[in-house]
Amino acid sequence: MTVLGLWDFLTGPAFLAVAIATAVLAWPAGRSLARRLDCSRIAAVLYAATLGIIAALTLTPNRAGALDPTLPPHFLTQIGRPDVVWDRLTAAPADAEQIANILLYFPVGFVGFAVWRSAARAAWAGAALTVFIETCQYGIIGRAGSLTDIRNNAAGAVLGAGLAAGTALVLRRARSRRTEPGGGTIGKADGDTARRADDRAAVR
Repeated sequence: MTVLGLWDFLTGPAFLAVAIATAVLAWPAGRSLARRLDCSRIAAVLYAATLGIIAALTLTPNRAGALDPTLPPHFLTQIGRPDVVWDRLTAAPADAEQIANILLYFPVGFVGFAVWRSAARAAWAGAALTVFIETCQYGIIGRAGSLTDIRNNAAGAVLGAGLAAGTALVLRRARSRRTEPGGGTIGKADGDTARRADDRAAVR
């Protein structure tokens, strides 16, 4: 997509409508999610806002895309060809747009870790989200719903969740060192036990 095409898309009525709805609904939706999952309210609001932005970018018509002769076929038409599916899901990102798709879902995993309190659940939520969106794109003008997008988006969610889990682990260890008793074998053993429990929780 050219810069002019991107500008036309971002100023189009469909994108603006979803973006405005996200700005209005992110706070109440985040508060409700925080109560349901017993997580940080700020994280839940950011998570809701992230999902809304992704919806605005991916679930609205793209008139410029409809005229693109290189638009790939929808992935549902390729499910019956395992060789094609494997090739699309295992290929490395090939251009700037694919890298952008990875970065787009990075916050889904990173912020999702604080919401789901598990790197695995945050990554799975991101993967499920991209499969849902790419499936829905079957009936949206100018959208492809490709296996390549599913691969890149899921990779972004996994990377975000992994970095968030690693950051949380480092912070927990640093905090445990500060609060660990200064001497005594028992105090040190308790600190080691707590760190091992934190390690298991971060990757659960």
